[in-house]
Amino acid sequence: MWAYIVSHSSLLLRSEMTYSDQDNYSEDTAYNIDLEFFGVNYINIPTNLDELAIKEITIEELAIDILIDLLKYNMKIFEIESKKKKYYIIASGLLIGKNKWEDQDRIFDYNSNLKHDEVVFQSN
Repeated sequence: MWAYIVSHSSLLLRSEMTYSDQDNYSEDTAYNIDLEFFGVNYINIPTNLDELAIKEITIEELAIDILIDLLKYNMKIFEIESKKKKYYIIASGLLIGKNKWEDQDRIFDYNSNLKHDEVVFQSN
């Protein structure tokens, strides 16, 4: 978990980028993957995730009990699986972006979402 901004209800999950001075460096892995959730109503994830898979699910597929009010206003349920455990985020949308930023602390722009080198997926 890289950042959560309460005032914007934005959650950023970011992979670690490898740098040229690291032993496992490769041009193929020298980038970040950002999962940028917006309009976040519910978060149930650990601070670190490994080898994750993410998908949007319906309330019928949800494996935990939640307040139905969290799903108002066309909210989406995102299921994240990591190490055979499932976690959930309820948000209005998700953007998955790829970038090669050297500034590790870059989070969100004040006026809008991050500008990624490549948008891999967008749901809103």
